Amino acid sequence: MSSAQIVQYVHLLFTVLWIGGMLYMPLVLMPAMAAIDPPQRGRLMGAVAKRFSMIAWISVVVLLVTGFLKTPSSILFDSSSDYGRILLIKHIVIGLMIIVGLLITFTVAPKLIQLVPKPGEAPHPAFLRAQARVKVLSSTNLVLGLVVLFLVSMLT
Repeated sequence: MSSAQIVQYVHLLFTVLWIGGMLYMPLVLMPAMAAIDPPQRGRLMGAVAKRFSMIAWISVVVLLVTGFLKTPSSILFDSSSDYGRILLIKHIVIGLMIIVGLLITFTVAPKLIQLVPKPGEAPHPAFLRAQARVKVLSSTNLVLGLVVLFLVSMLT
């Protein structure tokens, strides 16, 4: 196995972890949450969010490094060909995904954690707004991730 194949494998693996995790949450985890009591849901979501956030940021770093390693420098910023333009659009979309992830990690999630209602307490309207914002931002990132996958399919 060549080093290029290893880099490609690692790149694909971390793509699956990041985007697959974004798909898993709304399609599997959230619907299954109805099976547990609300206080347990909050604790579970807190643990899942913390763990997925760590995996997502590690994935971003690995994808940036492996993406740079696997992209010939001659086409990295070349927009004179269809391939180069699609690659540039893909990089812009990934940049948007990183910005959305930063918003979630450093603005919305800390506010959500700060506003978590105590057991038996009704959620504050600000908590509900922060929850809705996380949902919108997470959905946006998922759509952007699917766009990236579509763009990659156009590169082959």
